[in-house]
Amino acid sequence: MLKDWFCEALSLQSGEELLLPAASKAEATRLRNRLLKLRDEYPDQADAESISIRVTLIKRRFFVALRREPLSPTVAFKRAADGSIARVTLSSHERLRRTAIQDGLTAEQVEEILGSAEKEGKDAWKEKA
Repeated sequence: MLKDWFCEALSLQSGEELLLPAASKAEATRLRNRLLKLRDEYPDQADAESISIRVTLIKRRFFVALRREPLSPTVAFKRAADGSIARVTLSSHERLRRTAIQDGLTAEQVEEILGSAEKEGKDAWKEKA
């Protein structure tokens, strides 16, 4: 069931939050740890890492909060000496795209291959016990 909630969190928009109720702080911590493990196992780490998972207290009740963070952890900004700012990514998909294009594939072929592989990986992960 936690896998279903994690998949639901992946569909959140930037800044949205999903709150899972817990009976106690100990239970909330256990849920959080299990969700962190699920996040680590998810095939698309760039997408998974954009979900923060934490224990929170709202009106004297414990919750595990899954929040879609506005920026992906695979994106950073580099400030040059002249003050200009450029976006920098470390996505493995970007490296794969560049390598495939250098090997002679078109951008459309690369997107098709990466998209189908990513979908297969996500589907297999969801079906796994």
